[in-house]
Amino acid sequence: MSNVKTLTDLFETELRYAYDCEQKLVEKGLPSMIEAASSPELRAALQSHLQETRTHVARLERVFATCGCEAKTKGNDILDKMLSAGKDSAGHIDPSGLRDWALTINGNFVEHYEIALYGSLAAMARQAGFPDAAAVLEETLQEEKAADAKLTQIAQTLSVGGRAASASAAAPGISRGRGAA
Repeated sequence: MSNVKTLTDLFETELRYAYDCEQKLVEKGLPSMIEAASSPELRAALQSHLQETRTHVARLERVFATCGCEAKTKGNDILDKMLSAGKDSAGHIDPSGLRDWALTINGNFVEHYEIALYGSLAAMARQAGFPDAAAVLEETLQEEKAADAKLTQIAQTLSVGGRAASASAAAPGISRGRGAA
């Protein structure tokens, strides 16, 4: 980010991270989660959010145009690590309510990142004099908050088989991919 010297530069950089994030979620993140989900309710929610995420991509393209920026991505290592951790954790759990729990946890991680990103983008857009862009970003922010709440609600209804599932959740060999501090 050595070329970032103004709030508008920072806004454009972060906007490109968001664009990369949404495109990766459309292309591989959400389709992989849908395929791995065993709960019909979770699968339906993820399919709905995939459609919504396609809308987010289009909105970001509108924001780029509104701000006079070229719509292009900037590699998003944060999202890449979250997607990798999600694939890793779900890949070590047989299809079950427990895997669905892992999917909702990883989905919440991504939603929280997007909530932080869109909240910051909307604030920067307002500060930089792009009120129309801020309104579009706020709309996406509200949808990301709703998706996060929906995942949490679904997780609370998942059946994991009682105590056996609790013991399985702590099974050795399941790497979360987050590393030790």
